Amino acid sequence: MKLVVNEWVKLWSKKSTWVMLILMLLLVIVPAGVMKYYDESSSDNWQQNSQQVIQDFEKIIEEDDLDESTGSYYYETIMIENYRLEHNIAPNGTTMDTFMRNMLEVASMVITIFIVTVAAGIVSSEYSTGTIKMLLTRPVARWKILLSKLVTTIIFGLTLYLAAIILSAILGAIFWGTAMSTPLEVIEGQVVQIDVWSSYFEMFFLSFGSFFMSIFFAFLIGTIFRSSSLAIGLTLFISFMSNMVVLLLSRYEFIKYVWITHVNLNQYGTGYTPMIPGTTLTLGLTVNFVYAIIFLVITFIVFNKRDVTA
Repeated sequence: MKLVVNEWVKLWSKKSTWVMLILMLLLVIVPAGVMKYYDESSSDNWQQNSQQVIQDFEKIIEEDDLDESTGSYYYETIMIENYRLEHNIAPNGTTMDTFMRNMLEVASMVITIFIVTVAAGIVSSEYSTGTIKMLLTRPVARWKILLSKLVTTIIFGLTLYLAAIILSAILGAIFWGTAMSTPLEVIEGQVVQIDVWSSYFEMFFLSFGSFFMSIFFAFLIGTIFRSSSLAIGLTLFISFMSNMVVLLLSRYEFIKYVWITHVNLNQYGTGYTPMIPGTTLTLGLTVNFVYAIIFLVITFIVFNKRDVTA
């Protein structure tokens, strides 16, 4: 525990840590102000708009030769608009929960960048500054030192998440009140009303796939190569380009068992379609768990065996 506290103090003694926190808060505050300024209430003519959408989409379906995914989008949109008309459910403008959901999406991407930066540098910086010799000659097991750095990185990331969620909830309530939206989705051919908070927390917990795997991979590269720039660049490249790589290799069976396919666990959330047919949340969690263990085992072995004078 003392090692974690020590790493926590060292982390917050850096100006860059405070800059990350301030930027995280600004990325919630600024969009809130902009969205409130341009926000428009639901149109009084929403029934007419829904009918027009139905007519336009039916015409497109009749006249165009659509692929399966595009056709599915038009059919589901028509079903949802018909459901709105039948049950008199007006489309919602911005509400507290929709604002929080939008901010969670933004926060997840930004936090990934920040935690990768911390994870990549928390070990490699000890080598670049020369403090690694003093650190490793202390009468403390090396694995405990490395574990304290990993735990500190995770706690920092969770702190950013918590700050973004609390601030977005406060601003959402102030600007749009506590009224909730009525999200509709097509599930198994039926239009259903989605519970707002279960959907939000599903999205929140699934975002931890990218959160933890980015930390573990950046920690691995930063420890092995002692280069924060390499760890940051490689991890962010994989995080943001993984979808393209997976789609290019989607015809090969092995891609189902590569961790980059499952970094984004939100693809297994309600109303979403996995990038690779046949993959499931269970498979995604299993693959991520196996790779996480591999990354951590290699990281700790390398750190424990490395010469103190390195």
